[in-house]
Amino acid sequence: MSNYIRIHAMDTEVEMEGSDPIDINKIRVWFEQFEKICSRFRPDSELSYLNKQPINTVIQIESTLYEILKLALDFAYKTEFLFNPFLGSVLKDYGYNKTFRDIQGKNIVNFDSEPMKFAWDVHEPIVFLSGMNGVIKKVKHEIDLGGIAKGFSVDKLATILKKSGQNNGIVNAGGDLYVWGKERTIGIQHPNPKYFDKDIIQFNMRNGAVATSNRLYRSWYLNGEPVNHILNGKNGLSTDTDVVQATVFSSSTAEADVLAKILCMHSFDTSVQWLSEHFPLAGCIVIHQNGKVAINNKVKNYITRIVM
Repeated sequence: MSNYIRIHAMDTEVEMEGSDPIDINKIRVWFEQFEKICSRFRPDSELSYLNKQPINTVIQIESTLYEILKLALDFAYKTEFLFNPFLGSVLKDYGYNKTFRDIQGKNIVNFDSEPMKFAWDVHEPIVFLSGMNGVIKKVKHEIDLGGIAKGFSVDKLATILKKSGQNNGIVNAGGDLYVWGKERTIGIQHPNPKYFDKDIIQFNMRNGAVATSNRLYRSWYLNGEPVNHILNGKNGLSTDTDVVQATVFSSSTAEADVLAKILCMHSFDTSVQWLSEHFPLAGCIVIHQNGKVAINNKVKNYITRIVM
């Protein structure tokens, strides 16, 4: 066993490092079980099973899926559904019905799709039945947990490693990361695809979570038009603002992931203000398409040094 491991899971590269050796086989098994619960790309997953069930019926689901769904709905309400976990059907209409590796840079031809007609006006899309891990779906829209499940997995694994005696460590799933106990130097990838092998910013961090969203990387073409994976939860539209990348610092990776995507939905001039009003404890670094950078003052609560 090694203090550092790297595996491929959840359609991304996952890295972990701790103060003591990490059992890579246990981590592989953990991710396999997690993907069997939360992946919308696996027809045998718990999430796929839930998406196939009729509305207005009681459905008992696996406890981890129940926990993530509750977390996702909490963020949906807090963000007034800018973050919306019920965009699975819309993502399929956009051609994102396979893993990103299968569609990256490709032109998806789907003239029958009408993703532009999505409009969200539902207050309570799902009812939770505590004590039995039960839910009642109130809408037909499919659920996609995407980034929040990735962030949740990072938080969960960090908790598991800490409880196992790892005095310091880092869990990094494709840029969604949690660090504890030891100061580490972390880089933020350049937003321009031509320079993805370079960092645009580096910082030192000892405790907390970070997530970065980029509307240029996970992008493809639908009927010749550019689209990306960051969809506005109110109208289902692919994000097209002057913000190309946003990094958020928070106490949890799941929250950082959600908020980084939402900042990419805002304009450069309104993103930092929105975060301050709705999540005043979170820090952020927002990058304009012309290279200009905005950093709020809450970043200093998470990092000890920054280099640009």
